[in-house]
Amino acid sequence: MTDSARTPYGEQTPAAGGTGTAGSTGRGGPGAPARQPGVGEAGAALRAALRRAVATAALACGVAALVTAVVAFLLVGWPGVWGALIGFAVSLAFLATTALVGARTAGGDPVVVAGWVLGSWLVKVIVVGVVLFLLRDADFYDPVALFVGIVVGMVCTLFAEFRALTSARIPYVDTSGR
Repeated sequence: MTDSARTPYGEQTPAAGGTGTAGSTGRGGPGAPARQPGVGEAGAALRAALRRAVATAALACGVAALVTAVVAFLLVGWPGVWGALIGFAVSLAFLATTALVGARTAGGDPVVVAGWVLGSWLVKVIVVGVVLFLLRDADFYDPVALFVGIVVGMVCTLFAEFRALTSARIPYVDTSGR
C-alpha cells in the first residue's frame, strides 16, 4: 500500500494521514516539473494558452508581413517595405504585450491582474504615440503601407490569438486545492 493516491485528473495527492513523496510537486513525483506557487490547473492552462497564442500570432504576422512587404515593394518600392514592416511590428508588439502580461499574471489575484493589464495598456498607448510622433516627418517609409501593415497585423494577431485561446483546454474547476 502506498502513501499517495491519484485524483481523477492524474494528480498525485497524499493519502489520508500520509505525507506524500518528499519533493513531490503534486504532478507525478519528484522528477516532475514544479508548478509555480499559487497557480492552479486553470492558471497554468491559461498561461500555456496565452504563450501559444503569442507564438501563433508571431508566426502568422511573420508570414503576412512577408506577403505585405513584397506587395508594397512592387507598388511603392522600398518605402512601402519599411512602412509595412513597421506597421506589423507596431501591431504585433501592441497586441502580444497584453497576452504576455496575462500569461505572467495568470492565476493571480484579479485586482493585481487588472492593474498589470491596464498599466501595460497605458504604457503601450504612450509608446505607440511616441513612435507615431517620431515617424510623422520621416520620409523613408510610405504612410499607406504603414497603415496597411498595422491593420493587417492587427487582424492577423487577433485571429491567431482567438484561435489559440478558443482551442485551449482550460478547466473550469480547479482541483489543485484539494
